[in-house]
Amino acid sequence: MSKFAAYSVDKNVKQYDEYKFTLPELYREVAKEELREDAIVREKALTEMRHWIVNNPHILKCRMDSKFLLRFLRFRQFSVPMACEALERYLTMREMYPSWFKNLDASSEKMKELFMGGATSIVGQDSKGRTVVLFRIARFVPEMFEPPTGGIFIALLIEAMLEWEEVQIGGLQVMVDYTDMDLKLFEKWGSSELRLIMEAYSRWYPMRYNDTHAAKLPKKALPIIEKILSFTNPKIRERINCYANVSEMEKHFEPTMAPKGYGGTVDLDGDVNPAMWKRIEQQRDVILGLDRMEIDYDYYAPIWDEQNAALAAETPSV
Repeated sequence: MSKFAAYSVDKNVKQYDEYKFTLPELYREVAKEELREDAIVREKALTEMRHWIVNNPHILKCRMDSKFLLRFLRFRQFSVPMACEALERYLTMREMYPSWFKNLDASSEKMKELFMGGATSIVGQDSKGRTVVLFRIARFVPEMFEPPTGGIFIALLIEAMLEWEEVQIGGLQVMVDYTDMDLKLFEKWGSSELRLIMEAYSRWYPMRYNDTHAAKLPKKALPIIEKILSFTNPKIRERINCYANVSEMEKHFEPTMAPKGYGGTVDLDGDVNPAMWKRIEQQRDVILGLDRMEIDYDYYAPIWDEQNAALAAETPSV
């Protein structure tokens, strides 16, 4: 059941929320060192971004609360023009592909089943403030992860985590265990669908990714993984580390965060996943409330098509 109410999308709201930094001191330090964020920079940037949204006739409805706008400001290290551009791309993505990026409903039994199957675990935050996410690929049931359901599931998790300021600031560290991967997993995914979700996850959502560690990729799966990676932001591709065995990958878990089966004692299935899904469910109304934002579709659609045609031309062939 949702614990938090949806935010207003009235961009002409008369009074804005008063932002308060409530995270541990570690995040204040990371924000300053990596994002150039402090109280003065933050307040100035929020004021400028709100002014830009209010005066942009092509953004009709938009969340104006600090936490939402800080997604984009932190993503672009407080460059207001770049943050505004990122916001436009995000809103256009949602409008162009509503069947993939809208109606992300945590009350869906299918979404809950996908999460509680344990293929994806949001393990928690490490000593550097990064949120560690583990994928156990063998746990994905191919028939359940077919398009667009699989893409919707990951989009729901991303939107949920972007509501958490520790993720906005610390970013993600991704761990991927390919052991016993079912090669049927991407059997029904075409190139256009793979391109769509990978560009969304790595370019259009304002998510900060740190290193990715992956292990035990079957040789037969290499062509499809290479195709998927070809659609990913090049900066993210450069941060991917691959290992022949899981024991090498698990060294990158901090001891207190290492799950059972990966050199540690953290119980993902019994403790972490149920608690994390409850936290996601509590945000149901907030995430669904994003669907009430509106843009001038006729204005942005041609710009989107032009930009992404250029992006497709730059994508390396596999």
